[in-house]
Amino acid sequence: MLSGGGARGITHIGVLKVLREMRVPIDYVAGTSMGAIVGGLYASGMTPQDMERHLIGISWPTLLSDSPERSDAGFRRKELEQDFPLGLELGFRDGSMRMFKGALSGNNLELMLHELTRNVDNLASFNQLPIPFRAVATDMVTGKEVVFDHGPLYQAMRASMSVPGMFAPAEIDGRILGDGGLVNNLPVDIVRAMGADIVIAVNIGTPLMSREQLSSAVGYAAQMVNILTEQNVRAQLALLKPTDILISPDLGDLTFLDFTAGPQFVELGEKAARAAHDRLAALSDTPAQFARVREEQMAPPDHLPKTLAFVRIEGTQFANPKVLEKALRTQPNEPFDIETLDADMARLYGRGDYEQVDYRLVTENGEQGVIINVREKSWGPNYLRFGLDLSTDLQGDSQFNVNAGHRRVWVNSYGAEWTNTVTLGSTRRYATEFYQPLNIGNFAFGSVYGLIQRAPEYIFDGENRLAQYDVLTENAGIDIGMPIGTSGEIRFGPAWTHYRGDPQVASPEFPLVKSSETGVRLLLRWDSLDNPFFPRRGLKFTGEVFGGRRTDTVPELQFESTYNSGRAQLYTNAGFAFTENSFINVAARAGGIRAERDNVISDFNLGGFLNLSGLRTNELSGNYMALARVVYYQKIGNIAVIARGVYVGGSIEAGNTWASRDSIDGVRVAGSVFLAADTFIGPAYFAYGRTSGGRSSFYLFVGRP
Repeated sequence: MLSGGGARGITHIGVLKVLREMRVPIDYVAGTSMGAIVGGLYASGMTPQDMERHLIGISWPTLLSDSPERSDAGFRRKELEQDFPLGLELGFRDGSMRMFKGALSGNNLELMLHELTRNVDNLASFNQLPIPFRAVATDMVTGKEVVFDHGPLYQAMRASMSVPGMFAPAEIDGRILGDGGLVNNLPVDIVRAMGADIVIAVNIGTPLMSREQLSSAVGYAAQMVNILTEQNVRAQLALLKPTDILISPDLGDLTFLDFTAGPQFVELGEKAARAAHDRLAALSDTPAQFARVREEQMAPPDHLPKTLAFVRIEGTQFANPKVLEKALRTQPNEPFDIETLDADMARLYGRGDYEQVDYRLVTENGEQGVIINVREKSWGPNYLRFGLDLSTDLQGDSQFNVNAGHRRVWVNSYGAEWTNTVTLGSTRRYATEFYQPLNIGNFAFGSVYGLIQRAPEYIFDGENRLAQYDVLTENAGIDIGMPIGTSGEIRFGPAWTHYRGDPQVASPEFPLVKSSETGVRLLLRWDSLDNPFFPRRGLKFTGEVFGGRRTDTVPELQFESTYNSGRAQLYTNAGFAFTENSFINVAARAGGIRAERDNVISDFNLGGFLNLSGLRTNELSGNYMALARVVYYQKIGNIAVIARGVYVGGSIEAGNTWASRDSIDGVRVAGSVFLAADTFIGPAYFAYGRTSGGRSSFYLFVGRP
């Protein structure tokens, strides 16, 4: 009988390892919250060693979030989350603003549990499991205990671990279910009712916090849950008989959120169980007896169909199920592979439109198939996201912008999207795009886009500013493109751009300038990075080629020139990990134009942190540009809630800009050292950079790059 306690529940694995080692037979299992997960997996036939490998080896940050693995997210979602790293998402529907539910949906956890227990999906009762099992949840309407004795096992485990403030309540059979620890965190009475003569109770519940720890609203909320849990645990402990065995591991300061301490929890569980060796030894079977028990309690095999007669998506309100079904790799009358179906589920959830994605293998009219259930976000189909970015070189170059993004999904039955971005601050920007799949499988798409932007641009002589311009950029175009899996896309189409540079702080020799160009653009983008800001693996690539006609105008000088223009540029970034906590990024940028020109509105700039650190931001400009850099990161820790990782590191950079092909000769070398954090609002850096020639600068950077 296994109690709840969040991450502390991993301790149960260590206890079960020792029980198995000592040949102690387990006839019934009951559990609450994390105890229900460990207990349910064990009851389904999984060994403690297999549980240890799965529960310690998984990515808990991903599992305890509503974000899919980045490799499963579609390319457009990757772009969205890079532009708006702040996870806050609001909705607009039926004329009113709607909030996201606040707690995590728990879909990543539920998908994992389903994957691990799929072989027992079709059992009518939990009594038919290799070991009879019960899970405890709380009816959040009546406040009463709910004991699961049948149904999909993974749903019962997920409902039992609906920790308040962490996961949204589960909705099963019309009931709203919360964490079972609220009513019965140590279900002695339940396992006794199942028929147990001797109860082995493992209590790892979270102790009450001290006065010093009650320093925030979150602390008080957690303490209320702890008080409720502590009260019902005491009531259950009073039910234990002298013949029962209580194991209470000493977990010290480890908390219910310390999921990364899995190996330590398992070790402490083993230690606590071994401390009860003499009493447990009295329950041991002989080797032959225990061998028979182990054989009887082995996990039943998966009985999977070789092919499916049908694949159906249900539960959609705005989405067209035919579009979603077409995008699946699992198709009717094709060889069926469960790993392919799992990957389909991950990609479907990776679209970002659903609170929950689930499936069940069924038989209808004598034919086997799969039904995939989706629950669309209740605050859609209009989504609002926000972000900010702040940067300064502590020498007067500072920027602060607030960003807001709107996304309207499923504008029509083919899955069209309309996106809008507004930036206010140092840069004023509005961008819009209407993205239209051209067929039901989205093998090709059309895009109409536009942009209006005003941003400051500076003219430098060395490190000294000579002038400040306010540059207006207006851009519009139409693309025809093709997605490349979930990682990229290729686009081609006509584009028009107009520039106007108004001198703001400048001497008279810096005039107003205008430029406009019309032509065609080819754009190739690829992004398989595992993290957009601190990647350990994967590749990001952007390549763009433009060709057309350009007109440059200087009204004060009555100058106008029209000529054939062209531009090519690329950016690439790759991540490589040495160990779990140390990795490097290798990046390169390059660009050049067809017709050289002398214009205050520059095509290419360098200067600033990681772009020849030590120089001022965008200090160098020219018609040609090249940069290469290697950045090393060493993870030194994390900050709960605030930062997923804190790093120290440094960079080596080499590059330059040039006015003409003939002047391409020699590069500048630079480097930096920094303290960085992967925060909930995006990357944050405090850095010192130095470049050849002795130039140096400090940098502070927060938010979107």
